[in-house]
Amino acid sequence: MRTLTLSVSPSPRGGEGRGEGLPPLLVLPLLILASCGYRFTAPNASLPVRSAHVPFFVNRTAEPAAEMAFTQAARDQLERAGRLGRPDAEGVLEGTILAVSSGPFLTAPALPRQPVFRMSATISLTLKKGGVTVGSTTVAVSEEFPSGADVLLTESNRAAALRRIADAAVREGFERLQTER
Repeated sequence: MRTLTLSVSPSPRGGEGRGEGLPPLLVLPLLILASCGYRFTAPNASLPVRSAHVPFFVNRTAEPAAEMAFTQAARDQLERAGRLGRPDAEGVLEGTILAVSSGPFLTAPALPRQPVFRMSATISLTLKKGGVTVGSTTVAVSEEFPSGADVLLTESNRAAALRRIADAAVREGFERLQTER
């Protein structure tokens, strides 16, 4: 436990020392911040590798360019955690997109006559260190998205849903890889 001691002494030039040091209103928040035990930790901080390279995910689906969204989501997650590595990194995170599907789901009560679609995806993540698998998991996620007024808007909503699903699936996969050890 750290102890912080503050003392107030008169100014060597006399007077009350106004205009010198920290104003009293700043001292209290600084004391509170210094005394609390909270700290910020990066997600994926407990992965068993210091850094990991993410090659493009293998896309075993008919969904065009799905590997781009999932690969980028994995790289973004590792970059935020300060763990994204180059091809010669200590670890390699390999991903496979096993399934992506979407179709009409239900009609939203707030949007009569406008159907809602559901998109689902299943991915497999494998973390390797020195060529040896240190963790592996499979994640399935789904999300609803609204149809648009026309085909272009519906496809735009579908592409945005795929990016959100990729982020959610990779985030959940990383959480599982951390707790699995």
